[in-house]
Amino acid sequence: MVQLTFHEKTFMKGSFTLFFYVKRKEGCMEPLHILMLAWEYPPMMVGGLGRHVYELSRALAHNGHYVHVVTVHEEHCTTYEKVHDVHVHRVSVDDREKYHFYEWIAQLNKSMFAYTQELCKCYTFDVIHAHDWLVAICAMELQKQQHLSLVTTIHATERGRNGGIYTSLQWQIHMHEKELVKESNIVIVCSQFMKDEVVRDLEVNGEGVFVHPNGIDRHFFHAVTPSLEITRRYNLAERLVIFSIGRIVNEKGFYTIIEAAPQIIKLYPQVIFIIAGQGPMLEQYRAVVQGRGLQHSIFFLGHITEEEQRAFLQRCDVLLIPSLYEPFGIVALEGMLAKRPVLVSRVGGLQEIIIDGVNGFQMESGCSQNLSEKLIFIIEQREFAQCVANKGYEDVLVHYSWGEIARATAHTYEKAVQHHKCGG
Repeated sequence: MVQLTFHEKTFMKGSFTLFFYVKRKEGCMEPLHILMLAWEYPPMMVGGLGRHVYELSRALAHNGHYVHVVTVHEEHCTTYEKVHDVHVHRVSVDDREKYHFYEWIAQLNKSMFAYTQELCKCYTFDVIHAHDWLVAICAMELQKQQHLSLVTTIHATERGRNGGIYTSLQWQIHMHEKELVKESNIVIVCSQFMKDEVVRDLEVNGEGVFVHPNGIDRHFFHAVTPSLEITRRYNLAERLVIFSIGRIVNEKGFYTIIEAAPQIIKLYPQVIFIIAGQGPMLEQYRAVVQGRGLQHSIFFLGHITEEEQRAFLQRCDVLLIPSLYEPFGIVALEGMLAKRPVLVSRVGGLQEIIIDGVNGFQMESGCSQNLSEKLIFIIEQREFAQCVANKGYEDVLVHYSWGEIARATAHTYEKAVQHHKCGG
């Protein structure tokens, strides 16, 4: 066994050595020691949570803070690695296929808690940052045992995702969310829409809920797969590409595309809808597309790589986000950064990012007729649509910097630490 070293403190874990030192940035606040818990982290990405944790953690580290992320172990990944000055610990859990997802999450929390207990023996943290109910058990137990302040980011709620609570499983998850925010010193959300939802549905005092939006790395499109290669691979040379990406679940609104497509294709046969992502409704949607004879105009690709995603964003003529429920929508920022016309549903955090006809376009959520009308307008008014896209690019650079978001988050951590010290 090789010893892990944190300054002069050590503990035994695996066959690697960790030397812990981060240079303090000039002009920064006193560095904080942050323990971040998340079930998603690259390369294990299911939704936007993983990208959020990756970008926030590295921005915090870049600003001079000490950041440890504890997440789930994935095949072909090391148990520990240092990524952009972030210490990433991957905890082993039994194969997900052996359990119902809820039971597997319980196993993950048990393994996370055992691991973080050992981590806390060799290092003193200022704050625990939990991401969603999926790490709630570990976060709350660790808070009690280590007497640490707890900050929780609620990325979405079970009630919001499903439009209500209808099953016993949804009720259990809802209660986990309520308990987690109750035990947290401070709650973070990504939009005013989410703040209103959390205050209402999880019954938490709004004074303890802070809004920090998601951000975008301005270098997101550097050194990516050329869009020309994507054009050749998918035979897109003469096509008008409408690109969408997200989990293939009802809340993402992809069925609206299937309903709207015939009217659009009738006017513009060169239009092709490319929809990327995995999820439980993937095969169902593919079957509907086939059954309606739309298989040459609508393609559900399933999983694509991050490089392919970036290439599609650069190649597409319109980025379409037809969500029925969307707390924020990081992909909207990515489309804006690519200088693409972005069409989003008028829901959740999306309507806080996109101003219709100014930096993007809005449509009525779930309305195939309005989707058709808006897409046809964008196709026919390309010069105006590009001017709008250019304004979107300017806005995303000004308002959605991860460096600034990390600074605001660090100040929120400080408030949580002070609140905890005062017995809050």
